[in-house]
Amino acid sequence: MGLFGTIKTFFALRKNLVKELEAIKERETRYPIMTTDELAALGDEELFEAVNVRTENKVDSFEELAEGFNALNDSQKVFYALNWLEMEVNNGGLCQFFVNSSRVAAPFVSEYMSVVGADAHKKLFDDFIKKNNINVTELSFFDIEKIEEFEEKAEEYPFDDYDEAYYEMEPLETYLKKYIRKHVADF
Repeated sequence: MGLFGTIKTFFALRKNLVKELEAIKERETRYPIMTTDELAALGDEELFEAVNVRTENKVDSFEELAEGFNALNDSQKVFYALNWLEMEVNNGGLCQFFVNSSRVAAPFVSEYMSVVGADAHKKLFDDFIKKNNINVTELSFFDIEKIEEFEEKAEEYPFDDYDEAYYEMEPLETYLKKYIRKHVADF
């Protein structure tokens, strides 16, 4: 492919990216105003995305994450806590979940895994917490300022072992999709 072909490919990719970004923006404006019946009519993937947008919008409407989390109803809390755990573990591991502000949901993770039926995930999480004497209700030990501090925390605990075992399991998203479908009126 010559220079002209490369330029043509670049502009085609750019055009597709712009279209996708416009579609995302449209969905993010549409999801918050959908009725329960409209939500229920969505496929599982889009329903998951809609619930994510709706709960994030609700939490983000508060100045403090903890206030936003506490403003959610029970079903929204289950979704929010487990979805953030899933995102953090898949992005940077369990250590990242404890270090980031998402840790506000940490005290509820075990209970919520039971709620959605993710029993193997619950066992992995509970065993890790117990074995490493981590108090999920008081995670100020994981307050960090610098990347070096993150690295120290990651070395201090066997997070890699947890993360590797987690990656071998069915994604929590699978359980969350079933949970959302059963509780769609709560979102």
